[in-house]
Amino acid sequence: MQVEYSLFSLDIEGPESTDLLKTCRELGVSTFAYSPVGRGFLSGELKSPDDFPDGDFRRFIPRFSAENFPKNLALVDRVRDLAAAKDATASQLALAWLLAQGDDIIPIPGTKRIKYIEENVAALKVELSQEETATLRKLTEGVAGAKLHTGIGIEEFGNTPEL
Repeated sequence: MQVEYSLFSLDIEGPESTDLLKTCRELGVSTFAYSPVGRGFLSGELKSPDDFPDGDFRRFIPRFSAENFPKNLALVDRVRDLAAAKDATASQLALAWLLAQGDDIIPIPGTKRIKYIEENVAALKVELSQEETATLRKLTEGVAGAKLHTGIGIEEFGNTPEL
């Protein structure tokens, strides 16, 4: 199953949406996580909504609005601080967290540059304890704004039927 999943997009995990991750695991289906660095937000490179080029669809996502951006940037700063303590980038830490969620989770980060491919692959060397994994999850619980506009989110596709 290919679905958005990251520290900033946890809705596949719980009953508040579809229990998709639980269902995939019950059926033995792997989860291919796209946007594992939160559409670039968890990279720590974005500082303002103005960093998006004209025509970038992220300009229209509530999570990246002028109102929500600073709130979410504060969360990213905390992720970046934890990453620095592990001699890693924020992207590497976000990917390492996703990899720590289980062997059935396969992150598929997108990039246009070889240096970021190399950085992403190096996330395999970042080891997280259970405590660090839990700390990262706790740090990003307060994500402000929806990840997509109403009508195009996972919740719009209905509920997963009982097995």
